[in-house]
Amino acid sequence: MLFSAYLFLPKIEKTQAENKNNVQNVKNGKNKKEVQETNKLSDNDRLKSELKEKYEIGIPSKFANGDKTGKWRIVKIANSAQPSDYAVTYAQAYMKDGDIHYIVNFSLKTTTMLRLLNGIIDVKTTEYVKKEELDATIIGKGKLYKEQHFYVNTGKEITIETDANAGTVTKDDLISKVKEVIAGSIGSGEKITNVNFEGKNLTVTVDLSGTDTKLVTSKDIALVRISSITDSILELDDQYYNTWNSITIDFGKEGKAVLDKGMIKNQGYGKFFDFSNDILK
Repeated sequence: MLFSAYLFLPKIEKTQAENKNNVQNVKNGKNKKEVQETNKLSDNDRLKSELKEKYEIGIPSKFANGDKTGKWRIVKIANSAQPSDYAVTYAQAYMKDGDIHYIVNFSLKTTTMLRLLNGIIDVKTTEYVKKEELDATIIGKGKLYKEQHFYVNTGKEITIETDANAGTVTKDDLISKVKEVIAGSIGSGEKITNVNFEGKNLTVTVDLSGTDTKLVTSKDIALVRISSITDSILELDDQYYNTWNSITIDFGKEGKAVLDKGMIKNQGYGKFFDFSNDILK
């Protein structure tokens, strides 16, 4: 019996220590939630330590100039670390929802913007421009190298997922379905005059001549319409998505926009085309 008592002594001592800590927490006025917050702080310290040891990433600092929000932050490093290696850990350690931070890597000559919104971290890496780290108004304007999105809680990358085995549809089926889904994508005074499909390119022709341009220009209307029309098309099943390679939205005298699948993004809310305001040619 004496042997058995010694055998279980470590477990008894551990339980007694835990109970003692719990009693002490109660005496100090700490409730369960506060204890959890303390453990969370410990996890946060661990993340910061990992960033420092693995990637030489320390505490972010404020911009010297140009940040009107007062909330942007910047970190400067010089190593071979890729943004995808540390982005999620960095966001978990240093960022809150709505935050924007920049990491300038002088060795790789890159600048990476990290934007955390609704649990998704946008990781956008551009070519480093000399002295941009000194001014928030010019940072991140270099040539775009890569953009990725991750769920901050799991670290899983958000990608464009489609089923290649879904097959394709015929030209007539595609045109018919596109006409159906984009009918509600236009505004008052606008008309979809044609939908055509040739050489893997889907073309939608839109007439804006009947729109009211007192408050907004026809070009601004066209830019909005590019999004509403293509968003509707991208919501179709994979068999339709697999049928085309590019989409052209033709506005006649306002110009046309050509969008290919390389411009498609997914930030966790579904597929969309990412384009600039000068897309109309």
